[in-house]
Amino acid sequence: MESEKWSYNEWLKEVYSLTVNRRKRDLALQLGQSPTDICAASFEPHQLVELKEVIENQNGSFRLYYEAVDHWVRTKAEPFQAMLTTWMSGAKAYVRDNVIPFNDAINWCQNAPDATDRKTLARELLALCRFLTQFSHATWEAIISILVDTFGFKSYLDYNEKKRGISIPGEAERAKDFLQRTREKYFHCISPLVADITGQSLEDSSRFDAIYILGLRYLDSLFPRGFDLSRVCEFFENTGIFIKNNHSLKIHEVTSGRQSYCVPVEIPGEVHVIAGELRGWLDLESLFHELGHALSFLYTNPELPVEDKDFFHSAALAESYAFLLQKTCMSEPFLENVIKLPPETARIISQVHRVKWLTLTRRYAAKLLIETRNFDNVDFMEAKEYYSEVMKRETGFSYEPDTYLFDLMPDFYSLDYFQGFAGAAIMEQYLIDTHGNRWFMETGAWKTLKDWWFRGNSIDLSSFTESVLGKQFDIRSLVKQLDKVQLNQD
Repeated sequence: MESEKWSYNEWLKEVYSLTVNRRKRDLALQLGQSPTDICAASFEPHQLVELKEVIENQNGSFRLYYEAVDHWVRTKAEPFQAMLTTWMSGAKAYVRDNVIPFNDAINWCQNAPDATDRKTLARELLALCRFLTQFSHATWEAIISILVDTFGFKSYLDYNEKKRGISIPGEAERAKDFLQRTREKYFHCISPLVADITGQSLEDSSRFDAIYILGLRYLDSLFPRGFDLSRVCEFFENTGIFIKNNHSLKIHEVTSGRQSYCVPVEIPGEVHVIAGELRGWLDLESLFHELGHALSFLYTNPELPVEDKDFFHSAALAESYAFLLQKTCMSEPFLENVIKLPPETARIISQVHRVKWLTLTRRYAAKLLIETRNFDNVDFMEAKEYYSEVMKRETGFSYEPDTYLFDLMPDFYSLDYFQGFAGAAIMEQYLIDTHGNRWFMETGAWKTLKDWWFRGNSIDLSSFTESVLGKQFDIRSLVKQLDKVQLNQD
């Protein structure tokens, strides 16, 4: 490629093609199909320096530059990731008569009511993690080496700060404040829930017990069997949101018990949702979360530049939409008015879910603290002890140090999740103030959401709350909502 001959639009066409191809590969993997070969980046790092000049000279978006860097890094890290994927696909844990693929361990644990079985799984996975760590470590070392040695970033933290245009340590301080302000409420609620569900103390519980508790399978006997995907589509259609009849959305119904997943191939023209079977509350949550993503993509203004539709290096706004719908479908008003549960049943489900919400938010706040420190040129093998220490302190559940690399999220996605929880709380309060507690049954509320989605990713979450909602982006709404969490022991 002769980069000096390329205009900004030619660069844009090349990088966008790479983005679409990677999404198609992701879709194929999610559907259990053999993916097509990735279209590897055809440019070299020194040419990306020229791209910077093109952007500056033609008043382009630096989102294009960072999208190009991401593609190049992924191309070079692909052999290491492929090795890890190969070993992970063959790794298996054994619990009594069950053979559990490594990649299916979380799903299995969500359905494992026996505490002894979960302990056995934990031991099996620990041994596998100790073996697989070398391959995961090699992948991360390759990525960081490329960013530091090839592109000159100080660290993985430095790269993600520049890509996002924010201070990640500043966001980590916000997370630290959140953990402090919710600590008393959290431990007051989680300890009795653990004892009630597992028959053991929080002190003696591991992350695998947390996975089971947060999976809510022990409440699935209260899930109405007639509430399926067609009922979900009917609900949305009654509000003016068309899912099954939207030509840009393809819903793939699977019956394997897997959770839902969303893949936008081209925004807004081609969006896919892999819809897991609705067997219980976790499946409902997962579906609504992914529909939150899908709808925000489907209703994006097609006239927006590619940079404002497809290149977004913070997913916080997208996660806010997803968490908003996920949280709503488990609220008392929704459970009573849409799913038609008796009030007492709706109260039980929503109470436990509020504790889950608090637990998840603290989990990602804690992970953000860990990743902010550990991605600032700290050796990965030394960082795992800090991970174990912080997760135990902030969640109460024990986390083995050797599982660290398999609980690590790339691109600071823990920040996106933490901000997404806060953003969803601000959005929800706005909708309640405007349309009432049953806002999800008001067509006017969904018109508001369509207006929000129409903006695509042209602005980030904090700019969105300030310019569109007239609200400062902070954790006040989130803390206020979570402070109301209670767990009746009757």
